[in-house]
Amino acid sequence: MELMNGWRMKYGVFTLAVFLFCLIPMAGSGAPQQDSYTVLLDPAHGGDDPGVTSDKLREKELTLNLALLVREEAQKIPGLQVKLTRSTDRTLSIAERVKAAGTMKADALLSLHVNAGFGKKASGYEVYFPGFRQSVPSGGDSSPIIKDMARNTSLNDSVRLAQRIQSALETVFPRKGRGLRDAPIPILDGLTIPGLVVEIGFATDPDDRKRLTAEQTQRAVARALVTGLRDYFRKAP
Repeated sequence: MELMNGWRMKYGVFTLAVFLFCLIPMAGSGAPQQDSYTVLLDPAHGGDDPGVTSDKLREKELTLNLALLVREEAQKIPGLQVKLTRSTDRTLSIAERVKAAGTMKADALLSLHVNAGFGKKASGYEVYFPGFRQSVPSGGDSSPIIKDMARNTSLNDSVRLAQRIQSALETVFPRKGRGLRDAPIPILDGLTIPGLVVEIGFATDPDDRKRLTAEQTQRAVARALVTGLRDYFRKAP
């Protein structure tokens, strides 16, 4: 009987959690459209951490240049505001970057990186979104269930955002996409807003490196990222 009562309590808690989750605004639910959106851009590395270096390309410089260009391009889109975790060459911890997402009340986060490795012939761009997971507590506390459900809602939105960003980058790097990837990434872990890591290209590939260091390409990438963000938010609830 005690076992049965315990099962009923857990089932009741889980049912309540599901009911509460249904109250969370979902994509396509018909909720009012926002007038404006804020995106937090995170230029990877910086300061004492140069990131990937190859020939004249330094990741910390390229990601910052791109972030500044994205912010500039976003000013042309009404209702789209871009903020940066860093706007200068300074060192930032992962914890500081994650904290910024909450402090700035962003609607989405993009972390910009440059890739390396995977063999000498590896090239192209990659888009990472956080992995899905859901846990059910063994006790009567429903808060972990609610948090996981809310998080999985943002993960679904991350996938939609990833699709828009991938489609936009394809106009700059035709047939160079390496796919959308699900991976545990510290800066995205625990986010309750859509979040992505975008690996713009491979510093270790001569062709990628040449293109990425060209101002024209950087501007084109910035425009593509803004287009992807614009298209995503236009379809948001």
